[in-house]
Amino acid sequence: MRSPIRTLVSFALFVMAAAACGGGGGRVALTPGAMPEGGQFGGVWNSPQYGRMDLVQTGSTIVGEYTKNERRGRIEGTAQGDLMRFTWTERRELVTGVPRVNRGRGYFRIVKDAEGYKLLGEWGHDDAETGGGPWNAVRTRWRPQLSGEGGGDSGGEDSGNPDSSANESGGGESSEGSDDLDGL
Repeated sequence: MRSPIRTLVSFALFVMAAAACGGGGGRVALTPGAMPEGGQFGGVWNSPQYGRMDLVQTGSTIVGEYTKNERRGRIEGTAQGDLMRFTWTERRELVTGVPRVNRGRGYFRIVKDAEGYKLLGEWGHDDAETGGGPWNAVRTRWRPQLSGEGGGDSGGEDSGNPDSSANESGGGESSEGSDDLDGL
């Protein structure tokens, strides 16, 4: 088994190599790896670039939304192993009544280290998966897969996820509709 640091270093080197090859157009040549033990893309994530991200995974399909300040977006993607490829659509309204809509593609690779699960990825405009910048996130709350999809009827192999006990068991908080993450 590879160490988390070694996995992160390998991923960073791959991303730098892809960027050096002109990573601004089309799909990046990424090979899916094994999903980290207990991992899945569904959950509540915090991205320094794009704020709170709520992702729901049903089998290999992922849908979600992200919100940060005036930015509101939607993600739709497909997972294969530790790799998720997605399209994004974002609406920003910097001037009231004058929305601006942008679209593009991107990818996330899920990794697990001593601090928990992280998404490491990039985004691009239109049909490009790269060229726009990094898109990273850390899981703040865990949400089980929908029943009957990939992991069995009891929430999948994540039922023992250490993130779930640390983030959902205290204080009677619910992961649905909670605004406690908006300030991060």
